Amino acid sequence: MNKALNSKYVIDGAARELTPAAILSSVLEKPAPVEGPAGTIIDESFDPALGTIDIDPSATDRYLAAVKAAGRMTPVAFAPQCTRARIATSIIDTAWRSGHFRLDDLPLTAKWSFNQARVGDMAAFYGSVEAAADYMDTLRLPLRRYACEEGPFDVRFATPFSGAPLLVDDTIHPDSQSWLAYVPFDTSDYRLGGSQLAMSLGLAGGIAPAVDDADYLMDCFEVVRELSEDGVLLSAGTVSSGGLLTTLDRMCPAGNGADIDISGIIRSCGETNPVRVLFAEVPGAVIQIRDADFDYVDAEFLLQDVAWFPLGHPAAGSGLKIQTTSPPGIQSILESLMQNAEGED
Repeated sequence: MNKALNSKYVIDGAARELTPAAILSSVLEKPAPVEGPAGTIIDESFDPALGTIDIDPSATDRYLAAVKAAGRMTPVAFAPQCTRARIATSIIDTAWRSGHFRLDDLPLTAKWSFNQARVGDMAAFYGSVEAAADYMDTLRLPLRRYACEEGPFDVRFATPFSGAPLLVDDTIHPDSQSWLAYVPFDTSDYRLGGSQLAMSLGLAGGIAPAVDDADYLMDCFEVVRELSEDGVLLSAGTVSSGGLLTTLDRMCPAGNGADIDISGIIRSCGETNPVRVLFAEVPGAVIQIRDADFDYVDAEFLLQDVAWFPLGHPAAGSGLKIQTTSPPGIQSILESLMQNAEGED
């Protein structure tokens, strides 16, 4: 492991200036002396094929079953994007933990695993280290410590409060009047490259969510953390590996379900395939609030200029019912009139 951290790297024929240890030292909470180069590691990266991944929009149940059966995997070809997403989700998961802290109080710990003999792993490790240091610097969060071990390529992050007790439940309350809502913590497009869905189906290539809007994540965290501390949230879950639908499924206890409408997200992002909204791994949160708190929550998000999307309500019976298009109604008529009015001279 010492060699992996302190060696010079040549990736795709191009020499990299800094060792991974030198890169990480720039964000360490307590900087340590950096050793001289322990040698040279030569590797090549696996660039995913460009383009989008198009899959059947009517097969969400089958896709959810495939993701749950496959379990969590880390895509070597999307190491930088995956690294930023893992940092973001470790922070989001802390938003409803007990303790007195703000985002500035959350130094991270990191652990990488990789197979030094497998082509692509060391290039992925180097790209992951670069992405981690850059994203943490933008978030103004230090790295408390890090470790490396032999194994399948993976990267994990934690905060000092990652294991603290929850302030709110992680399963949905069966209150049919309450609201379930989605809060994306990044402004990235919904793409399936490198997702658990793509890997479980054996689909390579595509484009992954960029996950690089650190300022927006900080705004989102501030609002959700305040709602959590003030007792406004009934339940909450982190949208991470597997995407939005996997999180909703995980939050529904046995014998309970929910009626979910994602048409607002689809309209907002201009997406044509609901599967990308349901399974793209844009870091975010699913929250449950009382109906009486709806206007207050809406005002709090509006104050911070943070987008949130009411999804629907818990429902009797097991399973999730997903609606992707809104039926005609007053709101759609008003939106149409507004669009027509804006186009007039």
